[in-house]
Amino acid sequence: MNTKKLPETFVALSDFRKNDIYLPEMNKEQIISDFFPGTFTELVQRLSDITGGFYGGLLKEVEKNTGGEAVDKVSSAFMYDLGSKMALRNLESKSHLKPGIPAIAKILIGAVFTSSPEYSFEFKELNDHKVEMLIQGVDRYHKIAQSLEIDGLLKWPVIKPFVQGVCDTMGLDVLLEMQVLELHSDSSCKYLTSISRK
Repeated sequence: MNTKKLPETFVALSDFRKNDIYLPEMNKEQIISDFFPGTFTELVQRLSDITGGFYGGLLKEVEKNTGGEAVDKVSSAFMYDLGSKMALRNLESKSHLKPGIPAIAKILIGAVFTSSPEYSFEFKELNDHKVEMLIQGVDRYHKIAQSLEIDGLLKWPVIKPFVQGVCDTMGLDVLLEMQVLELHSDSSCKYLTSISRK
């Protein structure tokens, strides 16, 4: 295969594609050029859109099958579990990470880096007793919930139980507050997050 013609994203991630088998009459290079994301930004955004679509699609089915009152309950349980699992994975893989407010802040940064590319963060305060940060950008969960007309069934921001799951899994007795400063129809948002020791 002539890798000079292929997107750099494909070349960099070729290890994931090494077991693909095409028929001889198929133009492999053309298919890859046409359908493989051309940039890492495009690849990450597509993955994020799929994650949002999966989340929203499942909640829409919950609404259809069990009624609107179950939508927020399922969303909260899912997000809490996700936060808990992320905290466990980080505590197991990073032995230097000791449960505490600074560790929560690092896990939240990691979540933005690996799972929420549309968000950016701005720290307002960070010490052993409190972290306060602004999370802003585009809320993909709001975007999909709005398009499926279930946004009114959810408590915003839906990521609050995720953060609570991180805190609880670390065994920390903290006060978590997430304030919606802005949440617009284009899903642009500003959430002020405060976690402090009780």
